[in-house]
Amino acid sequence: MINIKLLFVILDEGNHKKVRAILNSYKIKVKTVSNASGTASPSVLDYFGLVETKKEIFMAIIPNYLSRKILTKLKTAFSLDEVGTGVAFTIPISSSNKYLSDAFKNNNLERKDDTVIEDNKLSYHLIITIVTEGYLEKVMSAAKKAGSSGGTALKGRGLSDNRPAKILGFNIEPEKDIILNIVSEKDKNKVMEAITKEVGIKTRGRGVCFSLPVEEAIGFGLIN
Repeated sequence: MINIKLLFVILDEGNHKKVRAILNSYKIKVKTVSNASGTASPSVLDYFGLVETKKEIFMAIIPNYLSRKILTKLKTAFSLDEVGTGVAFTIPISSSNKYLSDAFKNNNLERKDDTVIEDNKLSYHLIITIVTEGYLEKVMSAAKKAGSSGGTALKGRGLSDNRPAKILGFNIEPEKDIILNIVSEKDKNKVMEAITKEVGIKTRGRGVCFSLPVEEAIGFGLIN
């Protein structure tokens, strides 16, 4: 089976056609886009000259042999080597159904590595926090104090039946905020501890957070 990854691209709103065109040029068929909002503080936004916080999150399944090629293309197309322009990163997929892997078997594009992505000098992790609606600011405040410069938020809904789900005996309300933070290896544990202390499962925020390793990354100017 062909090794595959999950590609995340987070950019200002309005870039979906350009991103789709890039992915289509590499015959990437499995992809999706969601609206979100940036969660950097106003002072961070002002400092970096960012005036628009509406975001789009693109997710696509890509083969390992195209990972560096696609990231390099995105870096060039959206100037991701400049601070605050956006981020793109990949997360390894440990297993999938046969369809996702087989989708790239007949891809005639060259299967060899390209230029190494130089931006990924540090190890990064994606922290995903799922919290009761209304506690977004508490999550971001806790994360920022612990070392995260900003993040991206989107709306979610618990997939139960309109009744609160129960996790470890605690009720989890259906309406959710989902916050994504990219942090360095050195900051990961203290950011997660800060979020848990502020909005953890035993608080009114009823939040849970977990992290995933980021394999390759570009556009991380906002991360210390």
